[in-house]
Amino acid sequence: MKSYQSNSTWKQLNQLLPKDFQIQENNLPLEEFWDWKGNQIHLDRYPNPSSEFRVFLHHGVGTNGRQMNMILGHKLAALGYDVVAIDNLGYGMTYVNQKDVTYDDWVHCFADFVNQETKRDYKKPVLYGLSAGGMHCYNAACYIEEVHGIIGMCFLKSDDKTVGKETAKFGSLNWVSVPLTNVFRKIGFKRFPIPMKAISKMNTLVNNKKALKIFLKDKSSAGANVQIQFLCDYLQYPIPVPVSEFDKCPILLTQPEKDRWTPLHLSEISLKGIKAPFTVKILDEGGHYPMEETALKQLLQYSVEFIQSLK
Repeated sequence: MKSYQSNSTWKQLNQLLPKDFQIQENNLPLEEFWDWKGNQIHLDRYPNPSSEFRVFLHHGVGTNGRQMNMILGHKLAALGYDVVAIDNLGYGMTYVNQKDVTYDDWVHCFADFVNQETKRDYKKPVLYGLSAGGMHCYNAACYIEEVHGIIGMCFLKSDDKTVGKETAKFGSLNWVSVPLTNVFRKIGFKRFPIPMKAISKMNTLVNNKKALKIFLKDKSSAGANVQIQFLCDYLQYPIPVPVSEFDKCPILLTQPEKDRWTPLHLSEISLKGIKAPFTVKILDEGGHYPMEETALKQLLQYSVEFIQSLK
């Protein structure tokens, strides 16, 4: 099985983080694999048997699980929380055995994992998602038996026309993207791979130019490919429970101030009228994937305050 020990990207990015946020060699997460329908799902885990909460970290379409642990996971673990970051199908070190991969697979893979972990070794589950991972946590939560809170860097209702137009690389052509992907899927190209950086604003993933070059070359994160059917499913995915009816748990939006990909108003559109308690905190100076010291300190502070409020 693959390991992050053989992946140089996270190590290069780690060196570009503020020194206090760099993962040290003596504090690496434990790497495990979980079997889901024949796929070997990679886990980056910081176990803590005495923790009241387990924080589940989920990446977006330009990042992976290790990169979640870099900016938040290892710092939460140092404060005593049980933390696990997952690499979903097609990302990170996960080995994909199935031929067809859809966004719905992502949703149920994550939901099944949280349900199983909570039954195996009970701790109050809290979900964290960066970028597309934010709404992904919301979607998965609709199928998770027990969720105490959700933290997201943004929440995007991907089938909303405004959200789709502003997050796509060629926004003016977004109106044809769903019909076009549907056509390709129906005529036999559903498994055709598409680089996510070719169709999304991946050039705005991070505001550090040196880090961006490293990200874009990494096949396990920003340089990953997805199948046409995954993209098609994602672009028109109907959220399982309308926001006006969702009251499963409180939600915290940690919005980076200088996010050039998913600004605050897109999350406000997506969660307008949310029934659950909803709080917004701004991360000063932060980019979409925040590497700025002030933003990272605030992300940790607001996340801890939120989790503690769930007791």
